[in-house]
Amino acid sequence: MKALRSFKGVTTAALMVICVFLSGCSGGDDRAESPELKRCKSLLGAGNVEAAVGTTGAGDVQVSGTPQADVLANRLVQEAEKWKPSDLQHDSHTGCRMDAFEGDRATRTVDVSVKWSVLSLGMMEDPKNRLTWHRVNKAVYVAPEPGPGRTQLLAVCAVPGAPASQSSDPPLRFEVAGVTLGAELRWQLLRTFARSVTEEMGCATPPEIPSALPTAA
Repeated sequence: MKALRSFKGVTTAALMVICVFLSGCSGGDDRAESPELKRCKSLLGAGNVEAAVGTTGAGDVQVSGTPQADVLANRLVQEAEKWKPSDLQHDSHTGCRMDAFEGDRATRTVDVSVKWSVLSLGMMEDPKNRLTWHRVNKAVYVAPEPGPGRTQLLAVCAVPGAPASQSSDPPLRFEVAGVTLGAELRWQLLRTFARSVTEEMGCATPPEIPSALPTAA
């Protein structure tokens, strides 16, 4: 009888260890969720991030480059305040990067980023650019497939305190890249990301970013 009690104790302890390892018990997912993943979900939407991770088909997904929306917004606002028409290079800021691993090798990546575009609004009328960029409204352009597994969005954001010509020259360029993502999921990630950042930036006229992937795109 004593041996049986001992066996039960060992079995219970073993099950607890397995439960923690798999994070499958009640509350396990919350304990296993990294700060980076939480920030990524806050920026892009929890359901969108979970769906994106699911498309990789990997058990090991590492998340990096995940500042909050206000941090990204502050960086972009500071760049706009210093902007000059002669500026042809702009820093790219990673909103969230998800790397799926098989062993030690990254096999699939989802990358979400934003920067001030080198394309001005005037350039959008160039026939060559109109083949890639589709106008959604007066402040938003979309390039649904500029490359394999990529979707881009340009959004006009006039930053208070920036040079006057900034409002009519460089738009923000948001991008989501991931070959495992379908067009609809890429759009959901992209529009949530763009809304999160532009709302924090305090654009003089907030860009109207549609919820659904524009049919014209």
